[in-house]
Amino acid sequence: MTQSKTARIWASRAFMDSSRIKGFTADPLPTGMNLGQVAELNQAGERMSAEHFPKEIFAEYPDKKEMKQADLVVAAGAVVVSAACADVLQQFDLGHSSLYPIKLFQHDRKTPVEGEYFCLNIGERKDTFLREHSQRVLEYGVGGFRMRSNLLDDEVAVSPASLEGPDLWVSPPLKRIFFLSDRLTQALRAAIMSRVFGFRTCRMVKFH
Repeated sequence: MTQSKTARIWASRAFMDSSRIKGFTADPLPTGMNLGQVAELNQAGERMSAEHFPKEIFAEYPDKKEMKQADLVVAAGAVVVSAACADVLQQFDLGHSSLYPIKLFQHDRKTPVEGEYFCLNIGERKDTFLREHSQRVLEYGVGGFRMRSNLLDDEVAVSPASLEGPDLWVSPPLKRIFFLSDRLTQALRAAIMSRVFGFRTCRMVKFH
């Protein structure tokens, strides 16, 4: 067993960052699912169609005007990215992940929030998370795991199979984290989006 020092995989701690969560709500979905269920399935890498996501969301609080949102936020159970972020993502291999247009409004349900936005459905999984080689792992739910919110570089260990396939994915049973290839990470860094993604390097473990 050796650690690779060349190829890199990155983890995003955006789902663990409470500052990413914004106060929006949405009308009931045509699928009958609630927003919490949508969020859970999305973070588990389920492939979902546009009808699983709200087409419009509304500011929850009447006394707060919502300004233009950051390049990645979690709002009304959806992972919402800016048009600029979507443009970067679409230049890479997303596999079965999808981007669906969404409109953001103020509490009055009429006044648009500045900007253009998309729901991100992460629809790819890779069985590459190495629990036994990762540090500070916590049990989470039934049979699941999560990392501490102050995730550090190299605390998440992955196998070299992470280098294959799409550039964006999750790795159940690890929850509240998604992974990115080095090429996608560097493109998002170049677009000045590092802060919202909270990139952390992963430790790649090779077995002989």
